[in-house]
Amino acid sequence: MALIDFKVLPGIDKQNTDSGAEFRWVDCDNVRFRYNLPEKVGGWSSLVTDTIVGVARREFAFVDLDGNRYVAIGTDKFLLIYFEGQLYDVTPLKATLTSATIATTSGSAVCTVTKTSHGLSPGNIILLDSVTLPGGTGYSASDFEDKLFQVTSTPTSDTFTITQSSNASGTVSTGGSLSIKPYETIGPAAQSYGYGWGVSEWDGTVTGAVTNTLNGALLDDAAGTGGSGTAITLTSTTGFPTTGRVQVGTELISYSGISSNDLTGITRAVDGSTRAAHSDGATVTNAADFVDWGEAAPASEVSLEPGLWSLSTLVKY
Repeated sequence: MALIDFKVLPGIDKQNTDSGAEFRWVDCDNVRFRYNLPEKVGGWSSLVTDTIVGVARREFAFVDLDGNRYVAIGTDKFLLIYFEGQLYDVTPLKATLTSATIATTSGSAVCTVTKTSHGLSPGNIILLDSVTLPGGTGYSASDFEDKLFQVTSTPTSDTFTITQSSNASGTVSTGGSLSIKPYETIGPAAQSYGYGWGVSEWDGTVTGAVTNTLNGALLDDAAGTGGSGTAITLTSTTGFPTTGRVQVGTELISYSGISSNDLTGITRAVDGSTRAAHSDGATVTNAADFVDWGEAAPASEVSLEPGLWSLSTLVKY
């Protein structure tokens, strides 16, 4: 039998059948190709003992003009530099917020920081500086000074909460003074939705829209609760704008005002929706920011966060 000389191409062919992948490898396990030949993947060891916070989105290795080797690692929270066995935080900072105060609750690790128009959101990373605590909290300034915290909630536009590593021993309504150095917002850890066709979510809805329930049924007519008047009664109108529209089932209903728990001055079946009956306790969703079919989305209100890092070297001669 004559010998046939053929070369097996590198890489694994999973598109074709075993017989169709002529001169190709069709399966492997823990194998990499080096110089066009398969070899066993070697082991690995950790470079650092520190834990990298967040989801790593970009890694970039470079050498400076003195021959020092670095690795830049960008996550959804930080920008880090690895050098000689250590990680260094080089995340850009926003403008410092000064003259903030802090409040504590006895037996709780949650601290409330007050700063007018802080502009922060849950998940943001902040660095605290120039910390002077009010008396009676049970904490010392060193527990906050030059420490990183993550914003856990933003109850109002003027307050946000952080969590300490231990509980406070006293309740203090507010006091002291501290400066806040917010880290530059990088992006979410996971994509929630994108802006491809248009700048709104699919079907025009808004994630996290305020909801409540009907306090009384709506009939299939032009009236309000119980089949009379021009008001819809909710269990609570907290969080609903003064004027706007709501969605009940698939029906959109506009209103011109709020009185206690009533949406007043209603108009049923607006924006091409179909009027229907809705039972007591049905979900009512704030649809003021929904985008209808054929309606231009308010692009000026869309804020796109940078979710990826772009890293490169700059050589200066």
